[in-house]
Amino acid sequence: MKKFTFVLAATALCVNVGFAQTFEPMNRLTPVKQVALEKIEKSSLSRTLPGTAETKFDFIKENQKRIAKKPAQVAALTAPEALPATNVTPSYFVANWNAVSGANYYEVDTYRIFTTAADSVEYCALYEDFYFAEASDESITNYLNGSTYRSQWVLIDGKLGDQSVILPAAAAEGCELDTPPLDLTAGGETGNIHFSLSLEGNTGDKVYIGYYYDENGESKAYALGDLTLEDGGLKGSYSVPDLPLTEESGLFLYTMASENTGDIKVNEFVVSQTLAPGLEFMAFHDYATTTGTSVQVFTMERDVMSEGVTDNFFYGVFALNVNMATGQVTDASNISNLIDVDGQSGVEGVQVSNDKIFVHDNLHVVLEKPATIAVYNMAGVLVMSVEGVEGENEIALPAAGAYIVKAGNTVAKVMK
Repeated sequence: MKKFTFVLAATALCVNVGFAQTFEPMNRLTPVKQVALEKIEKSSLSRTLPGTAETKFDFIKENQKRIAKKPAQVAALTAPEALPATNVTPSYFVANWNAVSGANYYEVDTYRIFTTAADSVEYCALYEDFYFAEASDESITNYLNGSTYRSQWVLIDGKLGDQSVILPAAAAEGCELDTPPLDLTAGGETGNIHFSLSLEGNTGDKVYIGYYYDENGESKAYALGDLTLEDGGLKGSYSVPDLPLTEESGLFLYTMASENTGDIKVNEFVVSQTLAPGLEFMAFHDYATTTGTSVQVFTMERDVMSEGVTDNFFYGVFALNVNMATGQVTDASNISNLIDVDGQSGVEGVQVSNDKIFVHDNLHVVLEKPATIAVYNMAGVLVMSVEGVEGENEIALPAAGAYIVKAGNTVAKVMK
């Protein structure tokens, strides 16, 4: 099974950060079947971002040790107060919060709320132009770090170029670039995936496209075929039908050893899917870490044109105390209040409270006062909403698995 350097950011639960020492390249998996690519006409999501990459202090790279945060119920630090976002643009914003006594480190978790209108709509699950990509530590050179829009890209035997990824023709076993694992289940159990690529290279050279997904904890792959570069490159959009949509799905492209006459440069990678009408879901977008009280968070193009569509980002902040000599998180807070970047959605002003959320056979929610209890699956789809009463509320969850629960002024991730 494929292994990643990962950050699991769980609201009001725990954060685990670790290092993967080995992994199986996706292009060496036995494909389940061949799926035909269909080229489609689609407007590009390209844009040019201002500024330069911000140097990021990261205790993962500094210490290269496994880090574990205590469960939130042991939280010894006061939760920060998240402050309104500043410098909000279509491509980034600055998250802000107050300093917490005893904290030397902060993690900002960014979420995305998306609702479709009465008609089906295209949802952009991943946009990357590698503008802010940086090489990882030498000991883990096969990874791109979290300075990209989404963490957990995997690059095998390639290198970073100027706002691009280079797949060298001289690589002994070819090269591979994997997208991060994407939760595409808002589209159903199976569905169509669209992707767009912008490549540069010699006419006649090829890249191969694959699709990976998780099936009962095992990585599987579909072979999607190859794309041939023409007139010095390739820029196009493609549709792939009837793919299994899982919580860890993604695309990978790779080259064959000695097959190409020159290097191939990857400038842009976009993944999207068409969602059914009337759908609402909440997705984890990305995380950022810093020792300060503000951080720049990079986002993707949002749908601001489709009538009736809501597409908002919001964030919350954890305060941490990190032993920098060992990489151990010794103390941690609960998540802060949640800030809507646009100041419009229903999550604005959510505050930390004494409400309690836990699972013991069923979901138990203890409220200080009556409030709506909303349960989302890990795709962010709303699966249940009930009106909670003051005191304890016991709710039967629909199935085993992980859920995000928003109850009154508290947000938590639970596992049944």
